[in-house]
Amino acid sequence: MKHFSLVAAAMLAATTTALAQRSAGTITGTILNLPSASAPVRAELIEIRSGAVVQSLPVAAAGAFTFYDVPFASYRIQMYSDNLPVANQLVAVQSAIPVAVTMDATPTVQAREVVVTEDRISRDRLGTATFFTAHALQELPVIDGGKRIESALLATPGVVPDEDGRLHVRGEDAQLQYVVDGIPITTNLTRVYSSLFDANTLKAVNIQTGGLDARYGVAAAGVLAITTKSGFDAPSFLTASAGVGSYHTNDFSVTGGGNLDGQLAGCFTVSGSSSEHYLDPIAEGDPIHDDGDGLHAFGKINAILSNSASLSVLGAYNTTNYSIPNGKIATPAQDQRQELRDYMAGARLGISVGETAQLSLMAYHRNATAKATSGGLMRIATPQDSAKAVAENEKFFIGADRSNGATGGQLELTSPTDWFGHSNTLNAGIGGESFPLKEFFTFAVVNPALSDPNIAGGDNRYRPYDLTQGGTPFLVDQQKTGTRASAWIQDRIAVDEWIVNAGVRFDMFDLFEQEIAISPRLAASYRYNDQLVFRGSYGRIVMQAPIENILVSSSPQAQMLSGIEQGDVPTQVRSEKSHVIELGAGWAANEYLDVDVATFGKLIDDFIVKAELGNSGIIFPLNLKQGVVAGGEVRASLHKWHNLEGALSVSSCVALGMKPEDGSSPIAAGLIFGEEGHNYSHPFAGEDIFPTEHNQILTAVLNMGWHLPVGLFVLFDARFDSGLPFDLTDANGNGLAPEASRAELRARGYSDAVLDLLALESEEPGSPDKSVAPHATVDLAVGYEFQALHTLHGRLAVTATNLLDTPYLYKFESSFGGTHFGHPRMIGARVELGI
Repeated sequence: MKHFSLVAAAMLAATTTALAQRSAGTITGTILNLPSASAPVRAELIEIRSGAVVQSLPVAAAGAFTFYDVPFASYRIQMYSDNLPVANQLVAVQSAIPVAVTMDATPTVQAREVVVTEDRISRDRLGTATFFTAHALQELPVIDGGKRIESALLATPGVVPDEDGRLHVRGEDAQLQYVVDGIPITTNLTRVYSSLFDANTLKAVNIQTGGLDARYGVAAAGVLAITTKSGFDAPSFLTASAGVGSYHTNDFSVTGGGNLDGQLAGCFTVSGSSSEHYLDPIAEGDPIHDDGDGLHAFGKINAILSNSASLSVLGAYNTTNYSIPNGKIATPAQDQRQELRDYMAGARLGISVGETAQLSLMAYHRNATAKATSGGLMRIATPQDSAKAVAENEKFFIGADRSNGATGGQLELTSPTDWFGHSNTLNAGIGGESFPLKEFFTFAVVNPALSDPNIAGGDNRYRPYDLTQGGTPFLVDQQKTGTRASAWIQDRIAVDEWIVNAGVRFDMFDLFEQEIAISPRLAASYRYNDQLVFRGSYGRIVMQAPIENILVSSSPQAQMLSGIEQGDVPTQVRSEKSHVIELGAGWAANEYLDVDVATFGKLIDDFIVKAELGNSGIIFPLNLKQGVVAGGEVRASLHKWHNLEGALSVSSCVALGMKPEDGSSPIAAGLIFGEEGHNYSHPFAGEDIFPTEHNQILTAVLNMGWHLPVGLFVLFDARFDSGLPFDLTDANGNGLAPEASRAELRARGYSDAVLDLLALESEEPGSPDKSVAPHATVDLAVGYEFQALHTLHGRLAVTATNLLDTPYLYKFESSFGGTHFGHPRMIGARVELGI
């Protein structure tokens, strides 16, 4: 029985499926047979995988307790009286339906562990997901606390880093859907687009990359189901942290909260960060003009209105200011900057319908703005402005003022049924939103080489906008309001050793044209024995085109910019549609080790890729007519073995565009310009398929922690990336051999130090396909955790990222483009205190 309980605990730890956008539930319980004269009893909810205490609360005199806002995961409920354990049980939260638990403090009952959840709980993982508690995020070595959410994503199998915080997930652009306490956020939350999500607010995040159920339809690459901290997590709490590091990196955070008699709860977080290394450098050596700062505020109120109704209200405000890195030191120096602002407010009303069904009504509003200036100017209005733009910018003058908002709502019902004589969980809902967009964008060429077709990378389409040649700025100023509507229904049924989750989703997107999609979803798992579970899924996924810069790229002015290269290719980018299949298995070897394996394939129409205007951070989407993605992942997790815990993941993925059989352009829609746009439009003639920007063959990540009982700890992270692709041709469009490639790049001004960071071999003679060279980095942190005065707890840590100061590139473009260097070694110190 003990062996079964340990294995069941390990399999419970692997349970990370979510039935809906609502990613938190409730546990209600009673502990029986407490001694009449016993000391006050405290209940702790401990997430099994990390061992983190997610909530702690006092137990009523009658033995009743309730945990609210519990992220979907598996837990151990541990009861203490006078700081001594008196009872424990395992439990899993799978949906919004409350989980009822009865515990017993009788010593004979506690002589063995009792698993009170379903005896088939180990089958419940229907797709690939990686679960992080706030404690697990704390175990990732970082210097800038403001970028901690990026560290969590990079610790997820199948995630590949690109420039300036952009990511690729399973061979696709990481247009991830964030779902914050049930509120969907469909804008792109990466550094160049938006303020990063503040990880200090997180209680848990479930990063789902495979087997997405019918609730998720806007994002194809993955979903971050976030449960934020709550005043119900403890009767009262207050934590603060501060960090300092290389390149004048500083950050702070303060989080506090509590509740009144378990009926009214509140929580807040305020945090900020600044650094002189915000985006990725675009030149060798120390970053030039690369500062950035951010400020974040978050608040949440929960109220238990009655035995059958609860209300949650939350709000957030974020600001970020950053500089676009320069490629050289000059006087006067280029000074391009972006200012980002956003806010969000939402409310959710939960109502119990009958004995077990849960109805959820949610409304929200979001707004985000982004402003870009060059030398303090947003537009060129006078000859003096033009002269200033030429004198103070390296390649382009850029100005922009973008805003996007969203107002929407959602109605969701979750109910258990006994259809077909088996346990079912039915989930259905409808939702919709309106999203007004407004985009002003202007740019002008200030370096005549960019518009000279006789220079490598030069493009005469820039000539009308070249201020040095008498041109005038490119300018677009447009606004438009779009709408989204969705509906879904799905049923999860358990039959013997099987669990099947079947559903269908309806989506309607309406911006330039109305797009309608019907998306069936099917997932199943089979428990072979207590330690081994097989799973598989199929999903039709429709991902709406990214809204950032979409009005600009779809404008008549943009079509004129592209010129004859555009041909008859429309500029209005469409939604990506894919058929996605995943097969996987989970194996719990023992209480210390579990292994997850997954393989996946995608056949994609209107494959979304992106092209950047130089290194400006202004990125435009493109649709390729068709693409294919295939890959696999293996992740082994170690749990508290001789004070060691951690995970090793190895991922492989190919992401390829397909050349049309009729010989037409592979691009279906979007603005064709720049080096990336040209390469997609003119792939190598000797290939029927060609690598996209998402194509990285091998990725490996190791995260390990060693915690000694005295409080000392060591955290060790290592990462290997085989390198993202790029194209290189001579003036006639021919691919080059390695030595010829080096000679060509030297002629374009690149040093041997940069060339050593490239892999210049091609698989096919004459092919332009090259890649960034394989590279590995190591991060290390050492520290001490302590407890003082019974209530004060703290943590001190010293961290080094890229410990060996390994030079590497995220991305390389061979002419005038966005070459981005990996970050150099950084060292920092951090202190965290809490009561």
